[in-house]
Amino acid sequence: MNDERPHDAEPEQEPAESAELDPSDLPPMTDTSLLSPEPVVSASGHPFRAVLLEMIDPIVDIVRAQVPAYAGPPGGQRHQLMTMAASSAVHAFLDTSPQRPTAQRKVDELFRRMGWGEAQEDTTSVNLDSAFAVGARAVWNYLADYAVAQGYPAQALRDVTNDLAAYTNHLRAELQIGHALRVGRPPSDTERARHHLLDYLRTTTAGRISHLAPLGVDPFRLAELADDAKWPLPTEVVALAVSFHGDSPSVPDEPDVLWTQEGNRLYVLCPAPAADELAGVFERSGSDRRVVISGAVPAAEAGTALLWTTRALDLVQASVIPPASVIRCEDHLTQLWLHSEPSMRRQLCQRLLQPLLAEAPNSREILSETLLTWLETRDSAPAIASRLDVHPQTIRYRWRRINELFGEALRDPDFVMQLMLVLKASVPLWKGGDQSDFELFRGSRDSAP
Repeated sequence: MNDERPHDAEPEQEPAESAELDPSDLPPMTDTSLLSPEPVVSASGHPFRAVLLEMIDPIVDIVRAQVPAYAGPPGGQRHQLMTMAASSAVHAFLDTSPQRPTAQRKVDELFRRMGWGEAQEDTTSVNLDSAFAVGARAVWNYLADYAVAQGYPAQALRDVTNDLAAYTNHLRAELQIGHALRVGRPPSDTERARHHLLDYLRTTTAGRISHLAPLGVDPFRLAELADDAKWPLPTEVVALAVSFHGDSPSVPDEPDVLWTQEGNRLYVLCPAPAADELAGVFERSGSDRRVVISGAVPAAEAGTALLWTTRALDLVQASVIPPASVIRCEDHLTQLWLHSEPSMRRQLCQRLLQPLLAEAPNSREILSETLLTWLETRDSAPAIASRLDVHPQTIRYRWRRINELFGEALRDPDFVMQLMLVLKASVPLWKGGDQSDFELFRGSRDSAP
């Protein structure tokens, strides 16, 4: 350093796989013998079998946490039903036995009944759409982390995400059919196609984790889905994310605007030239709005832009990005990049920052702030003292302690670069109240032999 809901009609017979369901054919939501599909023989050789089975309970918990309508008491009827539905769907997805069509039909019937039951409380499908969107994003995160940990090629992740996207769209359609039977208007083919397209863009993302895989989605498949959805395929798109409280902002009914809602967030895709005007409409629609705008990207990379806006809203909530009514991702690219792999940041933090994590909270706070300021500026003690509004001698005292903690490692350029990046990502989280790094460190230390 320079110085359920029940309903009373009993089913008379099991409907055929492709038959239209009449409401009187729907069994009581509490009749679990009718809801629960029979056990299936799964393909033990599926490369993602282990993680698909392990993530059932965590995904349900994430949906319950992020979609208030589905919270309810732990272990309650809704919680049990969601877990059963997720488990049945995953097992049917993995099944390769001759009984798969029968098992899948039972899953389809379960999802239609759930859609019917949901419509008894909510005549819109906002909660269903939110739950599916939250679940799909969580599934992607689990699969991506697992693929990286196992060293799977990007093509393997692309294949399973394509298969899962098609499967979840099928299940969403079954939910919507049951829901529409209750409210009296089935979703149109175009509405289903637009949901399918948006889900495809958000979940087909293998190119984001490997520079050997192409970025974005398959252009021919995208053109096919866009045609089905009657979405004029733009040259460049911009993603917007809008957080709100109370009523959702209205979205212009334009053919070139795709949108979905997840809880108190709205996600929108529009042609790049229309983005600023649309963002202004959302901002002016209420004083509680926060609008995030991505940069312009090719249409095939729209899912990546949506991911940026999601991450930006999350980072505002975590106090990493300063709050504002309008936030442009281009102004926060470094933090969006540093937080693109939370699991990797956590691992680097535990490996590189052990000496700091072991310090008392107050000492850790002032030492990490001082170290990060020096790493970013390489200024003298007086200059750093001026930045941090303390006496230069205080900075010199802190620097002696930092040298005691890290020693000669501070002379290693690679270590110093990694140290700066992990501190730049972690310090704002700590200042925002995130204690997970310290809890993980204490847990590991306490469990060590």
